[in-house]
Amino acid sequence: MASCYLFRRLLACHDDIDGQEKKEEEKMTAESSSTTDRAVSSSKSKFPKFRKVNLPFFKKNVQNNDLPSKETPLTFKQNLKEQRFAAAARQLITREERLFSVKNDGVGSSKRLLEEEEDDEEHLKKDFEDLLEEVWSTVKNSFKVQTEEEKEALTQAVLVIQQEDEQDRRWQGVSEKERPQWRPRCCRRTHDSRLQDMVEQRMDEAKPDSSVTIQSSIQKEIIGKGKQLKEDLLHVAKHVRSCYPGENVCQLYATLYHQAFSAKLSEIADYGLSDNDCKHVLQWVNIHYPSILGREEFTGLITYKEFETLLPENILESMEEQFLIQKENELQTWFQNILKQEKRDPELRDGCYFSTLAIDVIECIHGAVTSAQKVLGSRSKLERITEMIKGFLFDYQAFLENIAEDNQANTDAILKANLFCIRQFRESITKHQELFPAHIRTECMGLLNSIRENCHGYFTKPIHSFLKVKYAKLGTREWLKHSEDVCAELLDGVKDHISDLTKLDKTCLKDLLSQLHKEVLTEYVRKMMKRKIKLKDEKKQEQAAEALRDNSQKIHALFTDAGSNMDDLREILPKLADLLTLKDPQFITLDLVDLSRRYPDFSEAHVCAWLYLKSNLSTSDLKQIKKTFSDFREPDTQDTDDQDQDPLYSSRNFFSKVPVK
Repeated sequence: MASCYLFRRLLACHDDIDGQEKKEEEKMTAESSSTTDRAVSSSKSKFPKFRKVNLPFFKKNVQNNDLPSKETPLTFKQNLKEQRFAAAARQLITREERLFSVKNDGVGSSKRLLEEEEDDEEHLKKDFEDLLEEVWSTVKNSFKVQTEEEKEALTQAVLVIQQEDEQDRRWQGVSEKERPQWRPRCCRRTHDSRLQDMVEQRMDEAKPDSSVTIQSSIQKEIIGKGKQLKEDLLHVAKHVRSCYPGENVCQLYATLYHQAFSAKLSEIADYGLSDNDCKHVLQWVNIHYPSILGREEFTGLITYKEFETLLPENILESMEEQFLIQKENELQTWFQNILKQEKRDPELRDGCYFSTLAIDVIECIHGAVTSAQKVLGSRSKLERITEMIKGFLFDYQAFLENIAEDNQANTDAILKANLFCIRQFRESITKHQELFPAHIRTECMGLLNSIRENCHGYFTKPIHSFLKVKYAKLGTREWLKHSEDVCAELLDGVKDHISDLTKLDKTCLKDLLSQLHKEVLTEYVRKMMKRKIKLKDEKKQEQAAEALRDNSQKIHALFTDAGSNMDDLREILPKLADLLTLKDPQFITLDLVDLSRRYPDFSEAHVCAWLYLKSNLSTSDLKQIKKTFSDFREPDTQDTDDQDQDPLYSSRNFFSKVPVK
């Protein structure tokens, strides 16, 4: 009875509201005065006098749920046994505050005398240790939590940690001599440290994944640890998260697993890796690991983008370089094998020779870039891979040149098939701009134009050789007298050769005919500028101009009917014909300037060669025309549209193919 009354007396010491203290003292005095006298006598013999410190917050910490009720409250031991850790912790905090409030109130306080009977520091310290032992044991079993009872126990443990942290903060500002020796307890820091130890242990003990069909022990180990990380974080999100009220414990766990996984990968990378293992590690860094942390279950719980990369920058750069070198070597091997296969006879599809070379190369590049982007996590270093197509095109050009020079039985078929490949390359590079930066596209297009022109040359050079005799009559007196017959002979020879261009894709045939169209007209103009004749009077000038217009119409009709797309060439000979009939030097100059604007490569040398036909121009007029032309001629500044245009179908470079002396 004396202990019960003393406990009630002790509670009353901290409740001045509504006169509770006075009533309790009177009641306790009436019932057990003798017991109180003994307590007073005993307390005087044990406690020295303490300096009084004003700690008003202690009186405010008494909670209503700790006050006596009609039912007998559970003792600290009972709460601990039933895993009511939060209630047990509140009891200890109340005892802590009462004990140290009494000690600071001094010897003469009746509160202090009553407290001595109930408690002392060593006893309280031992109870705190027992409580925290249970708390840390419960936290240690976090990865076993599944049932509601287990979740409640963990929740209680977390509440204790939160309460202890709050109590630490309430003791802030109190001198070390005047606060309990166990304050601050720093339970939160201890909790986080213990979680870190748990995570590191679980990652260290993660078993290699034996279910994967790979030989590398490193890859099995990494996969095993990755699976352990995923399963543990899913468990935290499903079962543990709710046990931390007001906290995002998932982010804490994710941070700890990130640190542990990062340390393990760095340790593995330090030993040096094979190409396959290097690629596997990079895949975990940039693909698998972000995929795990980005799962739907972790939405709003884990902000993994705030984490540092799994590997230090120096290690990551070294591994990326190893991967890129391996990828470059792999591509180079593929390209060489593709060219070797191209020496075989091409297949026929829909009556045309066909090759998969361009498709294979583009797929190799696209696949390499796509996989490398995933492995590396960005496009910043992928230019090294796309630039390899330039090296391939150089090899491809040399390969086709050797094929043409060897002139074997299947040369014609191989080149026809590869004209289609060249078109596919052009279309793919233009279409897939995300794969090829602008400067790489420009360089590749230049190479492809050169390769296509060489292949066209294989088919057109024999035609020009056959037409050499026909060309020789152009710009001569025979041509001036019999221009229709000379032109007819020329076109008949062209027709015969065009009919031999079979088993060629329709689009490629149009390209080839367009090239031949330009070359025939180029040779026509070149022969006219050979200065073989002089048109001394206006009649001959009109006759020559009419012949030029008539020949132009017939040449253009023949090629466009056959499939040429060079409609821009229609105006060249008529424009040159107009110059022959003009009399006024000023008008001649204006037409020459206009011609140079249409064809920027129309030079002063071309002007002199063409005006040579007008032998009735005076020397002074000729000098003035040349001078004015040079002054007003605009430089060749192509706009973006001109640069993007296929040069095969541009007439702006026509006169650059017409050499004159």
